Amino acid sequence: MTPKYAQFDDLGEFDRFYRDEIIPAIRADPAVELDPTRETPTYAWLKSNYSGFVERLRRSYDLSPGQFYEKVGLPPASNDDETDGWGLDHDPTVQVFEDYLEELERDRGRASTTVAPRKSRLKTFATTYRDVNGTSDLLTPLLDETAKPDEIARVRDTFRVLDDELGTLASKKKYVSAVKNWYTFVVEMGRGLYNPAENLLNRFGWDEDPRYDHPALSRDDLVAMLDVADADEGFLLLALAGWGLRPVEACELHVDQLVLDPSDREGTVPYIEFAAGERKNARRTRATVELLVGVDATQRRIDDLADRDGWTGYLLPGQSLDRPMSTATARRWLRDLGARAGVQIDGGHPLPKMGRRTWYRLYRQQQPSIEAGTAAVAAAQGSRDAAVSDRNYLDERTRREARAEAMRDLVRDELADVFGPRL
Repeated sequence: MTPKYAQFDDLGEFDRFYRDEIIPAIRADPAVELDPTRETPTYAWLKSNYSGFVERLRRSYDLSPGQFYEKVGLPPASNDDETDGWGLDHDPTVQVFEDYLEELERDRGRASTTVAPRKSRLKTFATTYRDVNGTSDLLTPLLDETAKPDEIARVRDTFRVLDDELGTLASKKKYVSAVKNWYTFVVEMGRGLYNPAENLLNRFGWDEDPRYDHPALSRDDLVAMLDVADADEGFLLLALAGWGLRPVEACELHVDQLVLDPSDREGTVPYIEFAAGERKNARRTRATVELLVGVDATQRRIDDLADRDGWTGYLLPGQSLDRPMSTATARRWLRDLGARAGVQIDGGHPLPKMGRRTWYRLYRQQQPSIEAGTAAVAAAQGSRDAAVSDRNYLDERTRREARAEAMRDLVRDELADVFGPRL
């Protein structure tokens, strides 16, 4: 049910809605890397998912989201006033945390938008460990094999407390991953003999796949929606589910980003090219997206739009042809499509991010094949680390062609006959 923002009488109701509804949505969204007890979401995320919330704050209270957070005291908890930034009184432990984060950003190329939430999770774990176990020293027990059973129990007890606080399975898995990776770093740096978080997921029963708030559109859902969609709505579904674009990337897609007829130098696969820094998590995200379905339909759309006066190149223009459509419009289109097609997802209407998840699930099926191909190239180059080889030695064309080779048959089997006859 759409929230009745217009019926909110004061900022207290907005505050309660944020804490009761928006924070759980942040935690459940696998694409969001932040701790909502200490950080607020990006404006783009909030606008994309709760545009009515943002607009009502602006119209009725003349507040931006940032001003709203300040007025009502969000985020709900913060330890930023602690002098060492970690809330710990054991300097060697603090230093190893800092060394790990520095390696992530400087040596492994992680973006600051990824490192910051990692620090937040580690800080939450460390301060909870301190409170549960009465010590800020997380290192000394790791140098004594005889202390291993007790230290595993201390980490387990820490996560028993976090189990009550974190809520969703997706959030718990993110915290375990952050902590486990830090302990791995400690061992690799010679500061510990074992990883006490190694089997946490199994021990807590968190090793199952989390159920996110935004599941994928099924093949039957896509068929039903495409059968009642107009040309604009059909192209939006193609960009989301057929190509795996994020909603904002689909809405702002421009003809200049398309390479539909690549030269020999560019490879054999048509693709979308994003400028440096244009995509979320840009330092880790691929700069091109291969187009394995809908290329002819895309060319027809370009030809059609080119005949319209005032068109400036956006494949999904707004009411004014010189600007792209908004993600709010995309949500409205999918909601209306779902209603016309009789499609509901978990009792609610379809959402744009569900289309991206359709493609991403196919990608996950083929990821082992993609990684195996990268490993083969790494071996040929004498590299023991396929990830380093992929990041440092393979050009984007090689990576794009490898992904396309692994994905081609699956995407065509699953999606070509869905989109082909209907666009």
